[in-house]
Amino acid sequence: MAQEADEAGTDVAAQKKIDDFAAMMTGLFQTEPLTAEQQARLPAAQEVVGAMMPDGFYGKMMSEMIDKMLSPMMSMLAAPEFILGSRLDLEQETIEALADEEQVEIMTMLDPAYEKRFDATVGVLTGKMGGMFSTMEGPMREGLSKAYAVRFDDTQLADISAFFATPTGGVYARESMAMFADPQVMEATMQALPAVLSGLGDMESAMKEAMESLPTERGYGDLDPAERARLAALLEVDAESLREIVKPPKPMDWSVEDQAM
Repeated sequence: MAQEADEAGTDVAAQKKIDDFAAMMTGLFQTEPLTAEQQARLPAAQEVVGAMMPDGFYGKMMSEMIDKMLSPMMSMLAAPEFILGSRLDLEQETIEALADEEQVEIMTMLDPAYEKRFDATVGVLTGKMGGMFSTMEGPMREGLSKAYAVRFDDTQLADISAFFATPTGGVYARESMAMFADPQVMEATMQALPAVLSGLGDMESAMKEAMESLPTERGYGDLDPAERARLAALLEVDAESLREIVKPPKPMDWSVEDQAM
């Protein structure tokens, strides 16, 4: 019973952290309520968005994308030489020197179900993520509908609906959202990463320059007796314990390598 109570308490604490994080993220994007005019356009906007994102579309699209991303990664992690490196206290060169069939034979000895274990792992990951994205579909459709009601007037929404009613428009409506997860787009995005990161290369010097005119952060030793007494009172602690409580300021490191980590 005690263990069950502890587990229940842990679950409650974990859920509270999730709820707090969700509330914080929601607070980053405050929106104005729709005007009466925008609210009147909402049904037309919902019709447009429904053509672009039919029921079940988002979860299916994202599951397929995640599967395409995860499968190569998991295949690499499931390679016998990779797994054997964690199961055998041997140099990686020794393991790599084994023939493929020898690696598979050893893997089968250590884990007769390693291939099924890999398939099960991928299945759970893609299934969980697919379920997560399916849960997001309703709120996304609602938010997208409101965005269309705000950004397009009645005539424009009618024009979009008329276009979607054509053969070409119908195909575009079904494919427009999916194109963002298309392998061509994903590959091009990944290829652009080096250029994006190199563009951040002067982040460290730019940040240092921006901070030069600001006073430095202060530690315990920088506070005068009156400040220490006031801080102790605010924190409701003994003044002598402040030295241990107040951490010294850490220098900021804005190098791209460290930020990427």
